[in-house]
Amino acid sequence: MSLEKLMQKSVCTVDRSTTLVEAARQLMQHSVGALVITEPSEPGPVGIITDRDLVAMIAKGLDPKQTTVDWFAQPALETVRVDDALETVTHKMRESGVRRLPVLDVDGRLAGIVSLDDVLVLLGREISDVASTIETGIVQEHAVGSRASWRRVSE
Repeated sequence: MSLEKLMQKSVCTVDRSTTLVEAARQLMQHSVGALVITEPSEPGPVGIITDRDLVAMIAKGLDPKQTTVDWFAQPALETVRVDDALETVTHKMRESGVRRLPVLDVDGRLAGIVSLDDVLVLLGREISDVASTIETGIVQEHAVGSRASWRRVSE
């Protein structure tokens, strides 16, 4: 499956100067777990902030009305490209210890976001399809076996 089909194309973004309070409002308003941080002068994202990050910052005693999401801007943000394989996505998530990755287009611009939840839903559907295929095969094998037994008895 193409990453372009798996990723969420609608991405909630904030700029570096957004306060933690505003970031929390955005997370709640859009019912998402992460916001991608952008910078007008940069083609791609410069960071990502999650709901867990917000909790950690507040627990450390930082003032959420004064502290900005700029704390989470990173010079080497982990991203994936729309043409990357699913294995690349899961490998980067595992190696980086993250559950979400911004997805870039061929020009390095933000094209979407992919989450571990997206991957798990896809794999769950794939496993369900395989199970259905196996189940159908078993039913067909039993039907053929029953007909073969009936023929031997009637001969």
